[in-house]
Amino acid sequence: MGTRMKAAWPLLLCIALLPEPSSSLAQSEDLATKSQRAKEFMAEGKFAEAIPLYSELNHALPNNPGLLLNLGMALHMAGDERKSIPQLEAAVKLDPNLGPAWLFLGAARLQLGDALEAVEPLRAVLRLQPDHQEARLMLAGALLSLERNAEAAQEYRKLADLNPASSPAWYGLGRSYEALSIRAFHQLEKTAPESAYWLALVAEARLRQQQFTSAFYLYRRALENSPAMRGLHEAVAEIYRQTGHPDWASVEEEKERKLSPPDCHSHTFECDFQEGHFERVIAAATEANPEESYYWRLRA
Repeated sequence: MGTRMKAAWPLLLCIALLPEPSSSLAQSEDLATKSQRAKEFMAEGKFAEAIPLYSELNHALPNNPGLLLNLGMALHMAGDERKSIPQLEAAVKLDPNLGPAWLFLGAARLQLGDALEAVEPLRAVLRLQPDHQEARLMLAGALLSLERNAEAAQEYRKLADLNPASSPAWYGLGRSYEALSIRAFHQLEKTAPESAYWLALVAEARLRQQQFTSAFYLYRRALENSPAMRGLHEAVAEIYRQTGHPDWASVEEEKERKLSPPDCHSHTFECDFQEGHFERVIAAATEANPEESYYWRLRA
């Protein structure tokens, strides 16, 4: 079973919930037979066979949102995305509350590589069904592909809250945060290269790689630029501890303790970070103090 078919079967559950055509259908035995046969084809995965039947039904009973949805869905499942989109657009125009039509419209646009145009249909699904996990996953992926990383992270986080066992949710959240951190670093590098914030971040990366000499040099440079910056003496102490100099580490720890604590009466980046409000830090605006903002957002 190909990728399209694997994705298709969960969506087929929508078929049983589709609106019934108008009463005119019940008055024609021929149309009723075609409708039943088309549904059977869809249930069997014979989407191409269902298309002409739904086309005939739509011709006989125009402007029926349920039938337009069925035709659009059959075209989408058969791989004809471009022809499916006008049918689905017509369905949601007639009935804006037709969630499955919005879902397939978003999926069809994603399949065509048009992530930007897929966003609004998928948001429409979630306005109607906030717990719709498949729609939220597709929306998050679309936002991530558009490099709207903060928005993507919000959607992946909501999905993880809905389904903590969802590996795609956690993987997507990790990719979103990684993209946000890379962007924050580049923005900091562009805005304030060689600043204490930039030096501290590079030093932290070197420390994680156990490049102690390089990390030590960068932390010392950061301290020269900003002697009152909290966390730098503690980082130097960690290098001393890992390189067998506990007495020197104690000196740096004492220097750290003597620094003034942050003023947390207002919601500062550092206070939010220390209190574990990482999403608040990530979403924070950057206008007031961009260098500090980029630094804490990247760490968060």
